[in-house]
Amino acid sequence: MKNSLKAVGVGAALAASLTLAGCGSSANSSSSASADSSAAGSVSGEVKVFAAASLRNAGKDLEAAFKKAHPNVNFSFTYEGSSKLVQKIEQGEDADLLITADKKNMDKAAKLDEFKGSKSEVIATNKLVLVTADGNPGKINSIDDLKNTDGTVAICKEDVPCGTLAHKELKDHNIELKNATNESNVAAVTTKVTSGSADAGFIYTTDLAAAKKDGKNLGSVDLPDVEKNEYPAALTTKGSSSDAAKKFNEWLSSDEAQKILAKYDFESPQAN
Repeated sequence: MKNSLKAVGVGAALAASLTLAGCGSSANSSSSASADSSAAGSVSGEVKVFAAASLRNAGKDLEAAFKKAHPNVNFSFTYEGSSKLVQKIEQGEDADLLITADKKNMDKAAKLDEFKGSKSEVIATNKLVLVTADGNPGKINSIDDLKNTDGTVAICKEDVPCGTLAHKELKDHNIELKNATNESNVAAVTTKVTSGSADAGFIYTTDLAAAKKDGKNLGSVDLPDVEKNEYPAALTTKGSSSDAAKKFNEWLSSDEAQKILAKYDFESPQAN
């Protein structure tokens, strides 16, 4: 009888132990889930991003994806030519993060007090291409055809990355355009060509892809001797003190962000 009672007592103790362990496991699991949830929404505030005009389309998806994980973060994006963005910051406009379409303009920014102690990191690359309007009215099938055309050719200002590359390419081919526009950013060049206001223009492969997705029938001429341009990102001193800005800057190099950029034909810096 004593042995029987002893067995019952051991069984009860074992059951109680298992029950407590189960409760502890449940509590720990709940605590872990709560911590993960808290971590996801722990970053908050407004992030002011100054980004190259060619990032406009991808930027919307990048913002949406980051906000999905961090709903308490709000964004304010300013899209312009890279040289204009640096100028705005130099003149006192407020920004947390700068993304330029070339290293040259980021180097200019690095000399400003607003970027003291900040380091830039390349988040993507792009490629210049010569595009022709619907139906190719200027009969432009190679860059050398620009030597003979009287049609309008849209091109960025020389201090803007797309302009720096385009002007160098023209110089390398000894081409002087007879009728060229002078645009402040690559988005303006794209508009000139897609609207038919220009027979041809120098834009990025990402802008060409976006135009085609939008139903625009543009032709293209590859420029094999043009090097890919890099997109460095850097926090301002103000951005460096913002957890939200720092988190977003770090996230831009993540697999998730890189997949979004690839969807818009940007290439990962690791692929070069």
